[in-house]
Amino acid sequence: MQTLDLSGERKERDGRLKSLFWPTVENAWDVDYLGQQGFWICLIIAILTSFLLVIVAFAAPSLAERVGILTVTGAFFFVFAVGGMGVRQSSWPAAAVIFVLYAVNQLSSGKVPSIIPLIIGAVLLSNLRATFLASRWEAPAEGEDRPMRFNETFRDKLVDQLPPRLWPVLRIPFFVVAAMLILLLCYVGATKLLRPPSAQPASGAPFAMVAVDAPNSECL
Repeated sequence: MQTLDLSGERKERDGRLKSLFWPTVENAWDVDYLGQQGFWICLIIAILTSFLLVIVAFAAPSLAERVGILTVTGAFFFVFAVGGMGVRQSSWPAAAVIFVLYAVNQLSSGKVPSIIPLIIGAVLLSNLRATFLASRWEAPAEGEDRPMRFNETFRDKLVDQLPPRLWPVLRIPFFVVAAMLILLLCYVGATKLLRPPSAQPASGAPFAMVAVDAPNSECL
């Protein structure tokens, strides 16, 4: 069984860094492992981004700005969390949308990204590559050994059970909300480029704060 790589356990061919930045897909266990990895990457970014934007919302000077930022925060969390489910289901378009949204968010700030955003961007780009490779992998035929999706712990329910149930339902809303966010960020970036420096507001517009006015926003 071990010789045929049908033992039911994924062989650890790749180290942690290699699996993050240049993973390989050679069997069904690689596909399953990279799907889980991509899911957690997207979920962690969703949580961290939402946390930073909530801080920005509470620092906003007016109620209208707070409501606007919190609305965008919810949209960001929805897109990254549901996109992670798509990645878990080997949807490379979902991984591509996540990467494009993150890249546009960084570019719309008008600043050179620091090392942390560059690393996150590299991880998301690698995640896109891994998901594309996984999507082209032919699933084992019926009766052949394959990784199992468990339903025992909270982690099992989150990683193994929710994606196949929710992704088909939330797939279209995911792409719609993501497209709206990308267009919004493009508008914010274009507005910043065309606006004279002397005309830049001190506090920033509600949506512009998403990309550029958050404390330590370069970590987004």
